[in-house]
Amino acid sequence: MFKLRMIGKIVKTAGLAHTSAVFLIVFFVCSLLVRLVEPGMNHPGDALWFCFQAVTTIGFGDIVAVTAAGRIITVVLCLISIFFLAVLTGSVVSYCQEVMRARNNESIAQFIVQLENLPKLSSAELAELSEKVKRYHR
Repeated sequence: MFKLRMIGKIVKTAGLAHTSAVFLIVFFVCSLLVRLVEPGMNHPGDALWFCFQAVTTIGFGDIVAVTAAGRIITVVLCLISIFFLAVLTGSVVSYCQEVMRARNNESIAQFIVQLENLPKLSSAELAELSEKVKRYHR
């Protein structure tokens, strides 16, 4: 099953480590800027929560940007995050597809090896091979 720590491996393999670091820096800088320009942001946590809502498109509305500068910062952050999350999602899906393709190719290769060695297989192995063929045919 897919594990959360695999995302780190995928990010590294896909060459997205620097992009992810830049995105996190942009996120925190935008959070700081929103905190500075928005009068309703009383705590740094409010600004982080607001930016998190913007990035994930949750948008509960409990904290909103009321100044033009705050809204512009939010729009920039949202545009950057849309592209970053799309690339990240695409990388994870691509990785999963490659894993599935490799497993399928390995299974086919094993099947071909068994067919090539058909006369050498035991009756139990022949029965197992027969079941595989029946499952594949369905």
